[in-house]
Amino acid sequence: MNPSNFDEAKKMMEKSFAASMDDLPDKFGANHNPEDLPSIDGILEKSEDTPLVFYQDETMVGGAVLTINDDNNNILSLLFVDSNCLDRGIGYRAWLEIENRYPQTKTWTTFTPPDLMRNVYFYVNKCGFQIIRVDGPKSDDPMFVFQKVMRK
Repeated sequence: MNPSNFDEAKKMMEKSFAASMDDLPDKFGANHNPEDLPSIDGILEKSEDTPLVFYQDETMVGGAVLTINDDNNNILSLLFVDSNCLDRGIGYRAWLEIENRYPQTKTWTTFTPPDLMRNVYFYVNKCGFQIIRVDGPKSDDPMFVFQKVMRK
């Protein structure tokens, strides 16, 4: 991701996450509150984050934001696919490319709300993550925390 493709990536991410919010129960109020969506504003200025975009046939189809740590215990902060390109394996291929790009990684950690079963399925069944804990289980916005231990 760079200044020339940032606006396109931002719009795609916002549309993708807005579509996923439709899967949340009404109790979250996410369908009516744009502030509930993650933001990538300022991401290009954060030296600790690595923003990526994915292309297929010269068309942007998704992106990700990673934190690559010195100890190689890395974080996947965001992964999104163009909402017009879902169910085509793009997210999974993007994830495999991330794994290949960072072979020194010991663990990957990410998170998602438990009510987004599509995300839970993707991380656990497709990408090989395990749920290691639930943050804020009694709060209004609990999060599943996933981790994938990489083979060495």
